[in-house]
Amino acid sequence: MQPNHEATRHAGVGTFIEHDVKVSGDVRLGQGVSICGPSELMAKHSLIVIGDYCDVAAFVTITTADSHRRCLEPTDEIERLEIHIEDHVFIGQGAIILGGCRIGHHSVIGAGVVLPKRSTVPPNSLVMSPRPVNKWRS
Repeated sequence: MQPNHEATRHAGVGTFIEHDVKVSGDVRLGQGVSICGPSELMAKHSLIVIGDYCDVAAFVTITTADSHRRCLEPTDEIERLEIHIEDHVFIGQGAIILGGCRIGHHSVIGAGVVLPKRSTVPPNSLVMSPRPVNKWRS
């Protein structure tokens, strides 16, 4: 994990985090969690909880903050919503998990999936991106 003086971290026994994973804020990892880099877990002024025996593939972004309103109206407000990922969850390469999400145990989040704010994934779920459409011209 890259150092961040504002971060509070807890990692359970047997947790493996590659050296190029960026972590900020309050991030709590259960036992046997594996996080491949480069990935980002961003919880500045918020909380990310990842349960036991979860696998996070490379290029995954898990972020509690949403600052888009600052570009649309005169405000400095940044919305920050906790993220909870239960035990035995796999998150595929390039997935993006936004604030307020809750992912139930024994679920798979496929490669490239974007989970919108406040999404709830029930236990034992498979979430996949829409199948790409290839159009060929002759």
